[in-house]
Amino acid sequence: MIMARGASNLRACACACACALAAGALAAGACAGAEASDAVIAATGVEGSAADVAQSSTHFRLAPWPRRGQQPDFRLVDADGRPRKLADYRGRVVVVLFGFVHCPDVCPAELFKLSVVMKKLGLTSDRVQVLFVTLDPERDTRTVLKGYVGAFDPRFVGLTGSTAEVAAAAEHFFVEYAKVGDGADYTIDHSTSTFVLDARGRLRLVGAMNASIEDYAHDLAALAAE
Repeated sequence: MIMARGASNLRACACACACALAAGALAAGACAGAEASDAVIAATGVEGSAADVAQSSTHFRLAPWPRRGQQPDFRLVDADGRPRKLADYRGRVVVVLFGFVHCPDVCPAELFKLSVVMKKLGLTSDRVQVLFVTLDPERDTRTVLKGYVGAFDPRFVGLTGSTAEVAAAAEHFFVEYAKVGDGADYTIDHSTSTFVLDARGRLRLVGAMNASIEDYAHDLAALAAE
């Protein structure tokens, strides 16, 4: 039931997202869909080689991770029920974002942005892994998550766990969230940062909602080339 509604919303919003991004307004967008990403690339001219992107500057464009000390980790499960921890993705640049399937705007907009980034990276995208951690394990079952993130890019991985496991993962990344409302139509308020780890598993960068496709493509390509 939830999956059907989510898939329908993605299809209905695909064209709107393409138009919004082409106009430079993705950060204000309220919908997303993987089927629109080719149109967005054509409209914005972001097609290009990852090598060109990495060589355009020696500096990262996303914010550096400001905290020192223990690196974040988690103990969750993927859509196929396999236990997962961050070390499982060592050797690839990892992009981690937290959200929930019923999120009306921020989550689909950010996932859509990252789906376009992956296309822009070309072959370098094979060295990048996007992870979407649900903050709503009660409703976001493994099946729901798989259908949701797969609609943006089939390589994206959705992760869930018990309420305690999700809370621990969020705490490791200093993510704040709170359930708002009662009944089946509750929502979740949450912080919106996106976290980027290098291939050695070190948290290096933090992306904000106003970070552009070019910013992400540049920095992910640079990290992948290290």
